[in-house]
Amino acid sequence: MENPVAAILLSALSGLSLALIGIAFRIGQSRNIFPLHIATSIGLCGALFFGIQMDWGLLREIPLFIYILALLNAGGQILAMELTKVSLKRGPLSPVWCALNLNFLVVIIYSAIAFHERITFYPMLALLFGILSVVAAANIGNTGSGENRKMTMRDKVVYGFILFVILIANSVVFLTIKDLSTRLVPGKTVTYLAAYLPNIYFILYLLMAVLCGAVVALQKNKVSRGFDLVKVGLLAGCGSIAGLFLLSLCARYQAALVFTVNGAVTILGGTLASVFFFGEARSRAWYLTIGAAIAAVVLANFAR
Repeated sequence: MENPVAAILLSALSGLSLALIGIAFRIGQSRNIFPLHIATSIGLCGALFFGIQMDWGLLREIPLFIYILALLNAGGQILAMELTKVSLKRGPLSPVWCALNLNFLVVIIYSAIAFHERITFYPMLALLFGILSVVAAANIGNTGSGENRKMTMRDKVVYGFILFVILIANSVVFLTIKDLSTRLVPGKTVTYLAAYLPNIYFILYLLMAVLCGAVVALQKNKVSRGFDLVKVGLLAGCGSIAGLFLLSLCARYQAALVFTVNGAVTILGGTLASVFFFGEARSRAWYLTIGAAIAAVVLANFAR
């Protein structure tokens, strides 16, 4: 029998590593380092990590549609990162971080539509709690105008809508992975993801780095200090790689346990760091946002 303590430890360490990305967003906010800068850094680190592992000769076997999916993923990341920048001006990190990490909800809906997977009781509850989390998060923000006035219903609706779009845009990569993990290579009994995993991840990360970097260059946003960009970029990039690597070590353990612990720790790590290190205020809406997000993670994995 596999040791559940090892599964919990590895998946929790993976979640803490991934939470470094959220911390990087928050640090960068005060240093004129935008989410797109951080996404570019994550893309470069990921491309390097998987580029070392992959068989370069297999790139000739990768069909065109995978490159198209990678371009769509990069577009989703650009939209998510730009809206993350807007959201961090209107509110704290926690609501945005929850929205970024509830992407599995879109995968549940996509799987039901594309693969006719039945949405059972627990995934349905997960969807409801995910929606509740974003609705509660809409009450944490501010007007974004720089004026110290109370949020109107319109402000809350706009902020909530932005969070929902972030959730959907950041889900594109997970929809891509879901599709490639079920689509068989013609003439074989193996899926594209199983056959070309390092190559596919290399393409996804590289195109994300190139396109996000191109948008950054076009925007001509100057950071306060170049060395700060390197430090914050490495923090997020190394967090992403370490998170994926540690999660890969959990492959032999029970999926429900691993993904529940990993998802909950990722959300808690980013939000609690924002509270204790950056002075983010807590309120009833804050507790409801985090609690509902974690409940959604647990319920989504309960039926695995």
